[in-house]
Amino acid sequence: MKLPTNETIPAVIVFGDSIVDAGNNNDLNTVIRCDFLPYGQDFAGGVPTGRFCNGKVPSDLIAEELGIKDIVPAYLDPKLKPQDLLTGVTFASGGTGYDPLTPKLASVISLGEQLNYFKEYIGKLKAIAGEEKTNFILAKSLFLVVAGSDDIANTYFVLRARKLQYDVPAYTDLMVNSAAEFVKELYGLGARKIGVFSTPPIGCVPSQRTLGGGIERECAEDYNVAAILFNKKLSSVLNSFKTSMPDGRFVYIDVYNPLLGLIQNPQKNGFEVVDNGCCGTGNIEVAILCNKLSPSTYTGNNNKRFTIAKANIPPYGRDFPGGAATGRFGNGKVFSDLLAEGLRIKPLLPAYLHPVLQGEDLETGVSFASGGSGFDEFTVKLQGNNDIAITYFLFHFLHDIDAYTTQLVNSASYFIKDMYELGARKFACLSLIPLGYLPISRTFGGGFQRNSVDCLTQAAVKFNSKLEHELNHLNSNLPGTRILYIDIYNPLVDLIQNHKKYGFEDSSHGCCGTGLIELNYGCNELLSSFTCSNSSSHVFWDAGHPSERAYRMIISQVVHNISHQLLDIFLIFLT
Repeated sequence: MKLPTNETIPAVIVFGDSIVDAGNNNDLNTVIRCDFLPYGQDFAGGVPTGRFCNGKVPSDLIAEELGIKDIVPAYLDPKLKPQDLLTGVTFASGGTGYDPLTPKLASVISLGEQLNYFKEYIGKLKAIAGEEKTNFILAKSLFLVVAGSDDIANTYFVLRARKLQYDVPAYTDLMVNSAAEFVKELYGLGARKIGVFSTPPIGCVPSQRTLGGGIERECAEDYNVAAILFNKKLSSVLNSFKTSMPDGRFVYIDVYNPLLGLIQNPQKNGFEVVDNGCCGTGNIEVAILCNKLSPSTYTGNNNKRFTIAKANIPPYGRDFPGGAATGRFGNGKVFSDLLAEGLRIKPLLPAYLHPVLQGEDLETGVSFASGGSGFDEFTVKLQGNNDIAITYFLFHFLHDIDAYTTQLVNSASYFIKDMYELGARKFACLSLIPLGYLPISRTFGGGFQRNSVDCLTQAAVKFNSKLEHELNHLNSNLPGTRILYIDIYNPLVDLIQNHKKYGFEDSSHGCCGTGLIELNYGCNELLSSFTCSNSSSHVFWDAGHPSERAYRMIISQVVHNISHQLLDIFLIFLT
């Protein structure tokens, strides 16, 4: 890029979100960070710097193109040198936005706090270069502002923290008003050349395709409509500044249409894939979920499978004998282990696919369960989600809930009949758990207060009622069978609603990480600073599975029912 002969740009100074964050989140107490591999794998030296990318981010590339310097460092980088200030830094913080609520939800640096750091920067610049040169640098430098994506995608659509308060037009007004005030404050501090990025086609980002794009993972159009509306308003406001602040140059930088062009015509631009990210499965992995552990009643049958539904990494198993991560989705023993132990059969129920399974293990039982499976065949294809919690509520247009629960119960019935044909005669069939109370359900469907999700809970109740009825029918129609319906729904609801009565401190968060969304390989050692020290203090271990102590609290009643009604047991885990 060649500048006019009379133009000088001494520095690039950057504000915003993860698009231009170069490591300011590295020491924050937040999961919105990326100072670990594979982030930075294509950066100089293959080093993870805190940039939300495999290599350089847009602010680096712009500074490089302008011939200013190779990279724009993070202002909070402990290795930042005084001379770096002369040519610019980035104050950006991944996860922030124009809406003041957005950085609070993510525990990151707000735009207001970034301005405070900028004021501090000006003071340091004056100490290094003097006031006259500082004023020259501020007046001639290129200022970049990049934000808005997290407001629309996370605060408004995913977490729905503003959805009851604002419709999309009103919310985009809030965002634009905040953006306008931010630009005015920059101007008041001496900035004269300010480029403000549009929001991208956020609905076409892989994670948003997964969450809002339906079964085909199309672009989530409601996200894109909101982005287009915001961009139109932002462009108009920036144009108005040319009159009110005539000595300033305010440029609207459209990234929406160029990026949409890349997405719609990938091969023309040399790309092979546009609907998945490179990291992990490419469906959902962002920040802490994209890590070196990402995969190229369950007890380990998924350990060798290519799936995100795995638990063979720490801190899973930290309270298991020996502290080993065996593939069980818990901090210690899981329901099937405790049941076998309670019935005095053996202390652990091993996975059938365990590579060191012994012949004698077969005589006392094994687990064939696979985390993420279900009665709906489509659930298995999703590899990591349950029938009602994920399959139905992501793809609800395929069935109404009454028809879907009937389909699931029919599938359960066929499964038992198949087992019967293979010789099984005594079954204990567990109910669904209260899905609407799971931490991850609260996070994605419970609004700002993270309330329980009634639609999920009601769906589980409906399924359980139909299942119990069908099991009674099978008891009458399959000669020589005894089939027991095991209610774990109500005991677990009781633990959750009266957790302090039972000695728990928390029933709405998992122990692992923040306890909001961490499941499978998202619950890992990188989150150790967030993970609770005492697993027994939480009803849930991760965002979707109870802790060992919670299992133990309800197992005695289950063992009593089984031991009085069945002798030999074939367990069918439905969750």
